[in-house]
Amino acid sequence: MVTHYSSNGSEIACGRNTPKVVSCASPEQVTCKSCLRSLAKADAPAVANKAPSLADIRKQKAQASQPKAAPARFDAKAQWRARLAELPGRSRLPRGTQGTQRFV
Repeated sequence: MVTHYSSNGSEIACGRNTPKVVSCASPEQVTCKSCLRSLAKADAPAVANKAPSLADIRKQKAQASQPKAAPARFDAKAQWRARLAELPGRSRLPRGTQGTQRFV
């Protein structure tokens, strides 16, 4: 006689539902091949090379498109403006600079 696996006593892992089915909750005593396979599937690790879902791809794309903080670098125009702002009097910005001048 075959022994099936049932965790709660009413539902059997392999899907059989006859009233004369012998079942137990201990995996060591199970002899039904279908029940043993279903127990092995539950213990199997998740697939490591799972393809990313569309939602995961969209999240990655949204994170990649967010503007990142610009690295601190030397800006000659900004340095020149800072230097002119420190000078006393009516200092002027260099030619070709498109910006508002506080004093002319």
